[in-house]
This record gives sequence, structure tokens and C-alpha cells, in this order.
Amino acid sequence: MSRQPPVLLEPVTHDQSAVLNNLFELYAHDFSEYVPLDLKPSGRFDVTVGEQWWARDDHFPFFIRSVGKLCGFALVRRGSRVTGADQVMDVAEFFVVRGARGKHVGTSAARALFDRFPGRWEIRARQANPPAIRFWARMLAAWLGHEVASSGYSCDGVDWEVFKVDSPATRLGDEAGP
Repeated sequence: MSRQPPVLLEPVTHDQSAVLNNLFELYAHDFSEYVPLDLKPSGRFDVTVGEQWWARDDHFPFFIRSVGKLCGFALVRRGSRVTGADQVMDVAEFFVVRGARGKHVGTSAARALFDRFPGRWEIRARQANPPAIRFWARMLAAWLGHEVASSGYSCDGVDWEVFKVDSPATRLGDEAGP
């Protein structure tokens, strides 16, 4: 079995928020295929990451890097958006640039997140975004060694598929830890 290139999670500082917002434009571009996002007259979507990612101690923004190169971001926060439980980790946003997809960067980054925050996780993917649902189903099945069922959830007119998993402390043999 070939070794995958190292994937690291790098905490995003407030000083790096402009870089994260630039990546968020790419994310919005990709996401506009599945949800109605209008391009502004400026030629941008002008969707930005809110200040809560640096103002709250239960929000954790990360850059995803592979072989030292910036490849995406992961925004995770404590607290279930489904049940309100405060000890659940939530994948709020997760993005890997197209050039890094299909190279296990997303899978390695997700594993690193789960290892960094052991415990209960909820991963929500919009039902309108089938590739995201497939990614999370494949990633979780490969990581846990069995399929993980999702359940439907609707909130504020948005339909979601929700995966719920428990992440133990770093799994033996994983090389993707932060």
C-alpha cells in the first residue's frame, strides 16, 4: 500500500482571514452548482467567513495543507446544529480545491479533524449536494471499517443528510493526525 502525502491542519489566525475569505470565494463558486448563490456585479460571490471564527472559543478554523501547499479549509465548531447537544463537534464547512481532489487530501484532513477532537461528531451535507454526501459516506466507511447510515434533517427550508459518528482518540496506524 502506498503512503499518502502528509496532510496537515493549520489553525487559521485572524491575521490570515483574508486568505480564508479568498478560499471561501472558491468554495462559493463550487457550491453555486447546488444552491442558489448569485454572482455579484463585482464578479464575486462576496460570501465571507464571519468574525465568530476568531471571537468564540468553540469555533475552530483550519487551513488544509498537503506537502506544504494550501489545499482548502475546514471550519468546525462545538455544538450540535441538529439536537443542540453542546459536546458534539460539527463540521460547519469543509472544502478542498479541485486540483487536490481525488488524492486523499480531503479524507486525510477529515481524519485529522476527528483525531484532534475525539468524541461525538455530526457531519451535515445538503441533500442538494450529492458529491458531498458521497464523499462523507466513503470517507467514514473507510475510516471506521463499516458503512455509516445517515438520516434526514430539515431546518430553515434546507434539507440535510446527517452522519453521526464517535471518534476515539488517535487510531493506531493513522498517519493523518495534525
